[in-house]
Amino acid sequence: MIFDKLIPKQFLVKQEVCAVEALFDEAGITYHITLLKNKGKNLELIYKQTTKDKLDLPKKIIKSKLPVVVIINGKGVVTKKIGLSNEAHQSIDNLIEQNLPTVNKNELNIQVFRQSDHTAFLSLCRKEQVDSVVSDLKVQKVDVANVLIGAPAILGLQPLWSSFNCLPTSLHSVELNNGAIESIQSLKPNEDKLKLEGIEFEKENSLGFAAGLSYLMQNKINENSNAAIDDLELKHSEKNKFKVLTLFCVAIAFIIAITNVVFYTSYFEENSKLETELSVYQGKNDEINKLLSDYKSKKDLIEGAGVLNRNKLSEYADKIGATIPEEVVLSQLYFNPKNENDESDDSLTTFENKHLVIKGNCNKSLIVNEWLNILKMQKFVKEVSLEKFSYNKEKILPNFEIRLITN
Repeated sequence: MIFDKLIPKQFLVKQEVCAVEALFDEAGITYHITLLKNKGKNLELIYKQTTKDKLDLPKKIIKSKLPVVVIINGKGVVTKKIGLSNEAHQSIDNLIEQNLPTVNKNELNIQVFRQSDHTAFLSLCRKEQVDSVVSDLKVQKVDVANVLIGAPAILGLQPLWSSFNCLPTSLHSVELNNGAIESIQSLKPNEDKLKLEGIEFEKENSLGFAAGLSYLMQNKINENSNAAIDDLELKHSEKNKFKVLTLFCVAIAFIIAITNVVFYTSYFEENSKLETELSVYQGKNDEINKLLSDYKSKKDLIEGAGVLNRNKLSEYADKIGATIPEEVVLSQLYFNPKNENDESDDSLTTFENKHLVIKGNCNKSLIVNEWLNILKMQKFVKEVSLEKFSYNKEKILPNFEIRLITN
């Protein structure tokens, strides 16, 4: 997967590991339990225990779901040192065929531990030995990260053993030469404790310490002939990858959520500000529209009344007055009179623009007709008509009405 290359290796292992050495002998199985913790650049041995026959892990290991590395040792385990070709890399199957041609690979778990001096150790045991220990651990619902066979598992301490010539284990003394295992011999007397990097521990915990260190440093020291052991390592690695990717996805989702909250808050504040400004401008816009509406209605009223027209009303009145015959008595003169024929629903009064209504008294129609002719000759007059003419002996009401339309 492409994500495998993106995940730093330190995230594929936990910072604590439990190593269990299952030591088979005539009396049964002895379990040496070693718990290591990687604290920054320092390694700590935080727990060690030895139990007989029954493998009961401490509650801390089970509760914390710490990975467990198993070391199979003791009765039933065979170890053989072999030489490697300097030219080509030899597979584990080739090494088994060359050095253990008579063994039945289907009944055995075989591992090869390669060294830099072109030597290696072949370690083998019966599959039932591995299966019994792994089954006991799975019943306790722990995650088995790897299985190592025999004393060559001490190779896990290689980064720390530069100043040593011999390392004791629970059953053997491991002779070292130029940073490699020279031989694995029977345990020498007076070899009880070991001190590495300021950490002191008993020989019973040396293989557990080595196996735990190889896990924490992701130092692959063994190759397996049995795919079942490789599957244990693969499943453990895939679980850790899944956890890392899950945490990564959760972190991405959290970052996206926080980003959305920040942007939403920012946009919400900006939107609130804009809505406030909009309400203010909307109110002002309503006021302006009301003013425009009032202005338009009043303008129409004023225009309807003819006030804005450039007619020279006083001049027209003077010119009309100059043409009045002596026999005519002018009683009323209306400029832009009220429109009596307006049938619209508008409550506003309308006026007849550029209209003049002249009312007066004259008992002679001939004189009125002559006056009409004189008015028609005026330049400002467009049209003249005699609207009404009636005799009135009392002479109280006007007996003629003339309508005049200006240019």
